[in-house]
Amino acid sequence: MARNENPPFARGETFYNGGTIDSADLGGVNLEGKEWVFEDVNPTTGVARTGEYVRCRVVRNSAAIALLPKRLVRFENSGAEYGCRVDGYTTTTAAEGYPLDEYLPTAGLPIGDLGYIVVDGPAVVLTSIADMAADVTSGLKMVAITAATSGATTAGRMTPQVLTGATALLADQIQHRIGRALTAGVTTATNTDILVLVGKW
Repeated sequence: MARNENPPFARGETFYNGGTIDSADLGGVNLEGKEWVFEDVNPTTGVARTGEYVRCRVVRNSAAIALLPKRLVRFENSGAEYGCRVDGYTTTTAAEGYPLDEYLPTAGLPIGDLGYIVVDGPAVVLTSIADMAADVTSGLKMVAITAATSGATTAGRMTPQVLTGATALLADQIQHRIGRALTAGVTTATNTDILVLVGKW
């Protein structure tokens, strides 16, 4: 895999990119789970944000709703296809999740379409719509929060890592951290963009 080696579509776009999606005959199955490396550049303005590379994975939206940018999505638990499809947002504290491409249009990733998640490098993720566990400082590790359902407004968001509680919960907090915050935010900064270095250290 080489940087920008013939990606099937640009960041901020999807496989169908507004075209008709036939759920009985989905295109791009051969792309599911494949990864490409991009510069950390805004595809609309061409402005570089950092000197980091961003490794993105192509995933299929198998949820019952369109999935929105900047939210943490979870892999569909489907055997050999694990890591290739996402069926909703993260819903439990410190669940495994990955940010959906922040440059997608506000309507998000349509049902059945292919888009990118960030598996390594800088990405913007939304904070909780309620107060966070603590203030966010640069370098702080972040994790997913609890929500009622995989399609809830409260789902797919993050808060600072908390290393207290039962052993099983602690394991999730450590193993499923999203990454380290690159920008700061106070506890009451709800529904806010935080830049995170996904998958680092």
